[in-house]
Amino acid sequence: MIFIELIDKEGFFMLKERLKFFAEIYAAHKRAFSFVVIGSLIGAGLGLLSPMLIRHVMDELLPHGISAEMFLTASALLTIYAANYFLNYKVEVVGRGMGAKIEFAMREKLFRHLLRMGYSFYDNAQSGQLLSRLVNDIAEVGNLMFAIPHLLITCSITMLGSVALLFYLNWQLATIVTALLLFKTFTTIKLNGDMKKLFMKARENTGNLSGQIAESLQGIRLVKIFSCEEKELDKMLRAGENLLSIQEMSFKTVGKLHGGVEFFSNVMNLTIIVLGGMLITFGLMKISDLVAFLLYMMLCMRPVFQLMMLTEVYQRGMAGVERYRELMNLPESDELSAERVAKLETASEIEFSHVNFGYEGSAQIFNDFNLSIAAGEHVGIVGMTGGGKTTLCELLLGMYELDGGKISINGRDIKTVKTESLRKEIGMIQQDTFLFSASVKDNIAYGREDATDEEIIEAAKLAEAHEFISDLPNGYDTFIGERGVKLSGGQKQRIAIARMFLRNPKILILDEATSALDNETERQIQRAMQKLSENRTTITVAHRLATIRNSNRILVLEHGTIAEEGTHENLMKLRGVYYNLSSNAAA
Repeated sequence: MIFIELIDKEGFFMLKERLKFFAEIYAAHKRAFSFVVIGSLIGAGLGLLSPMLIRHVMDELLPHGISAEMFLTASALLTIYAANYFLNYKVEVVGRGMGAKIEFAMREKLFRHLLRMGYSFYDNAQSGQLLSRLVNDIAEVGNLMFAIPHLLITCSITMLGSVALLFYLNWQLATIVTALLLFKTFTTIKLNGDMKKLFMKARENTGNLSGQIAESLQGIRLVKIFSCEEKELDKMLRAGENLLSIQEMSFKTVGKLHGGVEFFSNVMNLTIIVLGGMLITFGLMKISDLVAFLLYMMLCMRPVFQLMMLTEVYQRGMAGVERYRELMNLPESDELSAERVAKLETASEIEFSHVNFGYEGSAQIFNDFNLSIAAGEHVGIVGMTGGGKTTLCELLLGMYELDGGKISINGRDIKTVKTESLRKEIGMIQQDTFLFSASVKDNIAYGREDATDEEIIEAAKLAEAHEFISDLPNGYDTFIGERGVKLSGGQKQRIAIARMFLRNPKILILDEATSALDNETERQIQRAMQKLSENRTTITVAHRLATIRNSNRILVLEHGTIAEEGTHENLMKLRGVYYNLSSNAAA
């Protein structure tokens, strides 16, 4: 069924690509693959022996009564059955183990690839779709990887061997049976093509459903605040109904395939009994030959059922393969490019030179943008939403590719700097704090797994977090739930700040890092931040202007350009944009 589908539906190039894909996968598991192939060959061969031995008993031994040879033949049959059982058991264990290992390796490779994708990819990607491909799709591929060598070999040997022996027993009856088999094969081709299309659609709709559910659960607090439970349920139901519609269509196709094989099997048995009986009546066939013929026909039909199952597994698996390859073929960001050879020994001076940038499909944010930040300088950045404040910080971290110009640190273009070295020297605390489902200690030490307990506690003290952490049920070992759900907004923000104290970067970016803190805590954090900022180049993106009053320089960004710059006092004297922002904040 697989070869029919490939020849009928895929061009030569696609066939070549798929064969190359399978060859590379199996090459990494040569021993297990070889065992499955050899074991399947031997098992199929053993299965072909028993009907001929039964024919021999009926034809040669039974007419002469009970004999030693009959017991010997029965013992041989029992030995064949036992050997076949043991061999099938080992093939199943080794083969399914191989499929699980292939699944694991593919999932690791895909996840590694996703981790290397740039920020722009995740701007447009849906997490539910990615999750579905990582889990569900690859699981189907793992099932396929064992089924292909095992069932193809077993079915091919069994069918070809059975047909050959059918012709040996009676060529007239075998010719009729073979013609019926060919007819059934061709009627399956169309169903096979339909199944492929439906399973691809089902995979896509499964991803959409996963994405919708994941999004609703991630925003469950907002959902409840706005009493939008019914709205989210309705969105889930719409996605579920789309999937259900495709599933019902695929079930009809699978039902036709399953029911057709069952009906065909019964028709074949009826044909053999009627025609075989006629041949026996005319002395053209012996009863023992008819019994053996029926047994071989049963052997021949078993692969038909197995190939039917393989067809379904194959279509599901190949849908997973295509979705896997679709992601794997996407180019990774240049973060690990061989051209990035430099390391930042020091990081202090920053230069934005003639920078042009805009998000994909959106208007330009920066056009010929220029900015110099001296070593150790504290620069505050303010402006209306959408002015480019956060984008500027992300560009410094190399999160996006520039459309033009360059960004330099200590005179070195960041595109030539190894990403790990660049981000080791730049620390960023964002307004939207992300905490992992782990302990407080693990979250503070994220990125510094070698940190000692003393260093972690000291970082927490500097972030004014030690006191509330100590009051938690298990202190620093307290599990804080998914995304830190068991902590308040201010507590989560202080853990993020402690994480940065521990990281100890040369350049510090604070993207509205204290916006989630109350006034008293903010004052405490500001004192800690002043300590952290000593002898460091610091960029502070501020919503509360009080957090940047003491900056060496304040920039007012408007539509990707620097509208004003200077100290707080100088900007207030200008009575321009900054003055208006300050007046509005005080109002």
